[in-house]
Amino acid sequence: FGSSACLSCEDGFYNPDPGSSACFTCAPGKFTNDDQTDCLLCPSGKISGVASSECTVCEIGKFAENEGSVECKFCNTDEVVKGSITAESGTKSKSGCICPAGKYLNNETSTCDTVPEGVKETVEGMNVTTMNLEMGFWRTTSDSSDILMCLAEDHCLGGSDPEDQCKEGHTGPLCAVCDKGYASTGSGPTLKCNICEGGDATLTIAVYLGLFIVTLGLAVGLACCCHRRKPNQDEDEDDDDDDDDINLTSADSLAASNRSTSRGLSSARAERAVKKVNGIMSAIAEVQPFIKIMFSYYQIVGGMSWGFDLNFPPIITSFLSFTSSIVNLDFLNLMPLGCITTSDFHRTLVVMTLGPFTLGFLNLLLYKAFKTCGSKQRANETFGWFLFMTFLILPSVSTKIFSTFACRDFDGDYGSYLKVDYSIDCNSEEHKRYVNYAGVCCAVFPIGVPLMYFFLLRRVKTLLDPGQKLLCFEKGEEEGLKAALEERERLEQENEDLASLSFLYSAYEPKCWYFEIVETMRKLILTGGLIFLGPGTSEQIAISMIICLGAIRIFSGFKPFVKQSHDNFSEVSQWQVFFVMLSAMMIKTKLDAGETSSEQGLYDVILVGIQFMSPLLLVGILLKKGETAVRRFARSASASAEGSEVGQGMGNLELV
Repeated sequence: FGSSACLSCEDGFYNPDPGSSACFTCAPGKFTNDDQTDCLLCPSGKISGVASSECTVCEIGKFAENEGSVECKFCNTDEVVKGSITAESGTKSKSGCICPAGKYLNNETSTCDTVPEGVKETVEGMNVTTMNLEMGFWRTTSDSSDILMCLAEDHCLGGSDPEDQCKEGHTGPLCAVCDKGYASTGSGPTLKCNICEGGDATLTIAVYLGLFIVTLGLAVGLACCCHRRKPNQDEDEDDDDDDDDINLTSADSLAASNRSTSRGLSSARAERAVKKVNGIMSAIAEVQPFIKIMFSYYQIVGGMSWGFDLNFPPIITSFLSFTSSIVNLDFLNLMPLGCITTSDFHRTLVVMTLGPFTLGFLNLLLYKAFKTCGSKQRANETFGWFLFMTFLILPSVSTKIFSTFACRDFDGDYGSYLKVDYSIDCNSEEHKRYVNYAGVCCAVFPIGVPLMYFFLLRRVKTLLDPGQKLLCFEKGEEEGLKAALEERERLEQENEDLASLSFLYSAYEPKCWYFEIVETMRKLILTGGLIFLGPGTSEQIAISMIICLGAIRIFSGFKPFVKQSHDNFSEVSQWQVFFVMLSAMMIKTKLDAGETSSEQGLYDVILVGIQFMSPLLLVGILLKKGETAVRRFARSASASAEGSEVGQGMGNLELV
């Protein structure tokens, strides 16, 4: 048409033939090549419209799967993956649709779900298989979305590989089993796998055996001091023969007079010494209920972390675990026995049940032997030892027995394992045999011992309670209680067998002769009994709190102890238990989530303070009683010195 030069096709147009008089438009999904002689298909991840010179990259959240696509498809659809995005623009297929940080791909629903607790929230593109766990969490297999908190944070390393998620020396469920060449100490959050090389394990065993012997010695000494003893009152000797005194010479009379004076002074000193010893024993016996109450507190709270299946702050967990091992005499738990012999829960169960049973049986045989020989005092002391032993071991042994029934089921085909020892398969034939054994032990310990207490006390009920209610009605509360106690003491002197049971009733008022049984049942329910109250749930803690409040109401209503100070100390101790349970509920329901580090630190300080409330109160009581005892001793020593001077003066006068 008269053009003097050839014109280039406009952008998005092309002309494949030389000498053409027109340019053609590129179809959607295509773009012109550099010399505009052809239209090329847009690659995957890009799109174009009509007459495009270049393809447009799909924006984030979209993809173009095929070449020559005319539109980008959204990832966030039911047809692809609901809630998904893309890591970058220009995504070429729906496989590039990934879940954003804080979510993971649920293969069953094809949706992006919020990651469970314990999964890192900063990683994009996770699915069930590639879940990246935080430190302190564990799962059974790479196909599992059930993320579980480990017993202690440092047991589990986290990561995305279930085969490499345990700390060195740890293996098994929740990384709570010690590997070969390692031996365990502690339990639950305080579990530690110790390497069995060198002398460290042997030294640890020796140290804790020594600590066990010292603790047992202190317990024995306390029991000896608190056991009621009647002072030996030697009768004053009369002269052997009054007729011989008549024939004595004056020198003999003077010598006899001096000897008589010396015997009188020695007898007076002995009597004062006996009174001092009896005063000390009386003071210690008065402290005995405080110590029993404090023992009961630590026996209960020591197993709460395991019983409620949660982790208290580390400092609380360590303190309670150590204290619980001492008051429950469970020193086997603190020693790496696996380094010198095969050690697991089954063998510990046998030792902790057959050991006390054998000692108790031998104790009863000794009691029977003393009684047959006519030595009633020794027989009663022996039986008192038997009752003291049952008080010490019953909560810990009962918890061990109940633990045999507490298994934890894991998802998939991983199986079921014993909570107190994850190396034991609950479905194994060996464990089933021990379940039967534990059933028999239930009849002996958690059922048999309280029943024994009941029958022993019920048999002498009329002697233990000589009508306190009637006496209080006639004389008033204070005078009635005093009269009832005096009558009970008189009956004890007439009936020597009654003294053998004093450990069970001496701290309680006569009308509350049965309260040691109530206290025993309270401890059993709040220790081993927790296992049967929906373990690991908030409901379990709530039921425990209701039981605790009920016990507080019973004790505050009856005020069973003879001394008001013992009633007050008991109530304080039980409120301590309640507040520890309240703390456990806060942890279980995550009411403390979102708190700052300073707020969390304040919470830890309060919880630590609760643990030391009873010991501090006891120390204050001991200091007060010690001060009183020192003053009495000083007055007694002063009186003794004056008496000695008077006696010496009388002796000198007689010599003159």
